[in-house]
Amino acid sequence: MADFGFYKDVFLGDRIPEKHFASLAQRAMEVLQSYERAYRVNVPGEDSYRMAICAMAETLHDYSKRSSGMTAASVGEVSVHYESGDNAQKNLQRELYRKASIYLDITRGVGV
Repeated sequence: MADFGFYKDVFLGDRIPEKHFASLAQRAMEVLQSYERAYRVNVPGEDSYRMAICAMAETLHDYSKRSSGMTAASVGEVSVHYESGDNAQKNLQRELYRKASIYLDITRGVGV
């Protein structure tokens, strides 16, 4: 599993505070393990698995910072939209899969 030193020094991450990294990385690893049970997952490089965990942990961190009650906010010409409920969960799952796919070869479907 990736540790905070790997996140900071190799992945070059700076969005997750050290005190939150271990729990987010654990959750990311659990999601990757579920992918390994459901799909074919090939790890193309030595650090690919840990890089995927870091990317997914950042996604989990970003989603956890969003306010579940707010659906949109505007300040001047800048506006932000947050999903809520099932839509937010589906988008989170989609984004986690996308982040993992950047570093790992994940094949859906039957046999290759």
